[in-house]
Amino acid sequence: MFSNKLELSLNCLILGQTLSECFCVDIGENNLSDNEIEVKFSNFEVSHLKEKLFRVPNIKNLIQDKNEMDIYRVDSKKVDDETNNLKGFIKDDIKNKLNGELMTPMLKLTSCFNTEVMDQEGIHIFIVLTPTAGPSRGVAQGPDWVDASSVYEWIQQFTLDRGNRRLVKSFGKNFELYQREDTIGTLWNAIKKRYPYRGEDDKNYHPIPVLAGGPGTGKSRFLDEIERLLRHYIDESDEEIRNGFANMVVINTTYGNGSPANNKDIRFDIRSNSTTNSTNGETSLALRILFEYFQPQYEFVKLTFSAFNTLCNKSKAVDFTLDTALEVIHADFIKQSKQETSSCSPLVLVLGIDEFNNLHDLEKNACKDLIKSIGGVMCNSPAKIFFIPILTGTIEGAISKYITGSMHEPILLPLRLLNDDDAINIGKKMNLFNDEYVRLHPYFRMSVSDVGGHVRTLEYYYEYFAEQKNQKGKMKEIKTDEEKLKSSLYDVNIGKVMEHVKHRIVSKYQLDNFSNSLSIPLAKAILGLPVGKMDPVKKEYVKVENHELGKFLTYRDLVSMGFVNLVPAEAHYLIRLPYLWVCAIAEYSTDPELLMMHWKPMLQYDDPNNWQNFEDFNAKFLALRLSLFRLLGYEKINLKTLLKGAEFSHEFPNFEVVLPETKDIKLYKLLHRYPGN
Repeated sequence: MFSNKLELSLNCLILGQTLSECFCVDIGENNLSDNEIEVKFSNFEVSHLKEKLFRVPNIKNLIQDKNEMDIYRVDSKKVDDETNNLKGFIKDDIKNKLNGELMTPMLKLTSCFNTEVMDQEGIHIFIVLTPTAGPSRGVAQGPDWVDASSVYEWIQQFTLDRGNRRLVKSFGKNFELYQREDTIGTLWNAIKKRYPYRGEDDKNYHPIPVLAGGPGTGKSRFLDEIERLLRHYIDESDEEIRNGFANMVVINTTYGNGSPANNKDIRFDIRSNSTTNSTNGETSLALRILFEYFQPQYEFVKLTFSAFNTLCNKSKAVDFTLDTALEVIHADFIKQSKQETSSCSPLVLVLGIDEFNNLHDLEKNACKDLIKSIGGVMCNSPAKIFFIPILTGTIEGAISKYITGSMHEPILLPLRLLNDDDAINIGKKMNLFNDEYVRLHPYFRMSVSDVGGHVRTLEYYYEYFAEQKNQKGKMKEIKTDEEKLKSSLYDVNIGKVMEHVKHRIVSKYQLDNFSNSLSIPLAKAILGLPVGKMDPVKKEYVKVENHELGKFLTYRDLVSMGFVNLVPAEAHYLIRLPYLWVCAIAEYSTDPELLMMHWKPMLQYDDPNNWQNFEDFNAKFLALRLSLFRLLGYEKINLKTLLKGAEFSHEFPNFEVVLPETKDIKLYKLLHRYPGN
């Protein structure tokens, strides 16, 4: 033996465990490696730390080799802030929420930790175990992927945690759902119409529902609520429907969040004898169904979808099909509900497929092939299964095109923006304010209207509103909770909230980078000019050849990117976007027609607005309209079009007005007024 002195104590936590399960590893001045070589602390590397950790029973019982772990150095203060959320953490959370840094094997610990400044009582490292499943870990090497009974037997050897997980986990996850009557109504009518033909294999009977819209418009939230909404319609239906839908399972999968689309989703099908490569997107969805429904875990450690996917690929899961996945779910449902297979009602399996656009962005052929597979299963589902898929994503055009190419009809589900009352009710349900505050605070009502019913923007608004309210409440030294609440609520600075939200959406949607591309749509939105979905985003009188049209974005592209909403108006659409977004786009635009000389954002609600200010506003607005028509390429404009929104008499002359050049559009102000009053 040799004398030793403690040099470093590391508090460790395994990913998926809570603080109560943390443990400490002590490292001395002299240490023995696995091959019994003495290692001085000054030469002690991360690879030696792995050897030491592998001797800890908590870890040795879970993995077979010291290399089946990754070690991350983390910010102990960030860990304290996330104490209540640690059990649900995934690997990405270590980097994003704990400032985690992967410690490579060759790093010396002396370069990783400074004992003089580190928090001795905090968590220093997170350990991510990456075990290879095998018989010694209680999990068989792999099933026969073409046999549903074999897959079902294999999956049961994991620790299972069944239950539908929410797709939305951010601040707005508990928002009350509004403005979805049209969405669920359209979906339910399509389901009812299809139900009598569930045994028919004619594609005309099986349209594919699609929920398309820009980021942050509420697609994932709708899927989170789909089971509740469907059960309401089922309960209101006749006896045949109630009996037919008695057994229902809802599974929401995603190509984002913890199971993002990656190269494993477009794996080459090694069974193909063709000289061209074929992709196998069907397996990617089948594995997501299996994972999301069963939520398989190792006994003592969290299993991520990425690790599960890797594990399945090692056992040639390329043979796993959508049909087989549905059969596995059906077998488990029968077992869990203690029904007899021969006498039970059919299983209605509703499958939400969120962020489908991510698979499209990765590999268009994988997306196209998967849609064909989905359509095929709808036409010929496994026995006693009524399969209802719902595709959601931001790329309406491409998804609809692929569905049409598969000879199925796409059913486009409408997705409406929230109105002001809905937005206010959401805040009240979250106990952020009461009716009295809404009634007495006009700036608040105006700000909610300026958010414009965009769900993600509203989430940002209420998140910062709540943060300000809580901060003000902590600063108040008032006796009663009621007085404290009322005082902190009225101290919330609405102007600051709006500025914060504006900068957040600029960052989230990169409005500063796209502002010039959005000048034309913004001009048409302000002027109330109709557009077509497939119209190119260009000036009105810019002539281009047909072969050049592809270089322009279309208005449907802008919807997919989350920048605008299109509201039907007879044969065309009107562009709608929140006033807050209008202010942000105008602020970052470099187009001379949108310069701030003709535009003043009205987000500082306590600015005075006397009648003189209103006169200024009218003059600036007229100058802005002249500039915007110029921006669109107009040189002349009908007078009634220029003054659209005004009331006209029958005798009002209607002639063309020659528009001045942008540089000649200027505002002049009287220096003296007579009479002075």
